[in-house]
Amino acid sequence: MYTPYGNVAAQGQPNQFIGGQQNLQHPQPQHPSFQQQQFNVPPQAHQQQHPQSQQQVPGGGASTSYTSFLNDPAAALAGQFARNGFEQSNQYIQQNFGSFIPTGTTDLKYYFQVSNSYVLKKIFLILFPYRNKNWNRLSLQDVTGESSSSSPSNSQQFAPPNLDVNAPDLYIPTMSFVTYILLWAAFQGLKGDFHPQLFGYLSSQTLAFTVLDITIFKVGLYLLNCSSQISLWDLVGFSSYKYVTIIVLLCWKNLVSDYWLYYYPVLFGFIVSLALFLLRSLRFSVLPSLSVGTTTITSKQRRIRIQFLFVYAVVVQGLIVLFMSY
Repeated sequence: MYTPYGNVAAQGQPNQFIGGQQNLQHPQPQHPSFQQQQFNVPPQAHQQQHPQSQQQVPGGGASTSYTSFLNDPAAALAGQFARNGFEQSNQYIQQNFGSFIPTGTTDLKYYFQVSNSYVLKKIFLILFPYRNKNWNRLSLQDVTGESSSSSPSNSQQFAPPNLDVNAPDLYIPTMSFVTYILLWAAFQGLKGDFHPQLFGYLSSQTLAFTVLDITIFKVGLYLLNCSSQISLWDLVGFSSYKYVTIIVLLCWKNLVSDYWLYYYPVLFGFIVSLALFLLRSLRFSVLPSLSVGTTTITSKQRRIRIQFLFVYAVVVQGLIVLFMSY
């Protein structure tokens, strides 16, 4: 009887269907010719593939295009036009708005040249200015014997704060500004009224008063036609010394209970001290000095300038101190 698997049995191989469902896997075909072609690759093929892989490395074309961009005459011409435009715009700003830009902006380190002895003397001078006899600022040449004619700013013609107690600085105003905000928030916390929004509110209010203070003085100088050498940073320093007085009054207010007997007399005394300090310190910016060689003014102009300085130092500063220390 003919069986389709007779040839397999004749070759001596076991039948795959004997024993039920065992050995049902088909044998995997073998391709000797394919394996030989796969492993016996000629070396010329590998050498031909390496240049192609090198060409596909990312960034190679970018460096070439960047170099060609730098060597492009159109790009160089565009860069030259940009530089010329920037120089012209900078020159235009300096010619038209140079008077509004504070002098000595790049020399702020001058206002931070302080020492421990200067800070103590300056605070004592703000609170008790009655014993000081000389309010004139010293020049750098008078202190060190070195000339400062090559200095780019007018403020560098004077001695730095650590060499002259009458020189304005920005260290005490900055520290007193931050101390006032933290101290006021701490006292509000002791009363149970503290919330984080107080920092933003008080910072904005303090900056607004500072800008208003400086604006009033600058407008007064402009209306009185005062050719003053005082810079904006000098004015910021002098106008911000009131925070020292405010801090002392704020601490004293939270220590005493009877305001009419203890607080208001001290408040009046410190306002007078601050006014005297500002009158003496800002006098050179309002009234011309004979040693500077400025033009003389009439008696009427002198009286008006003294009245303006009195209103600024006593009325304006007194109202700000009274409001901020309340």
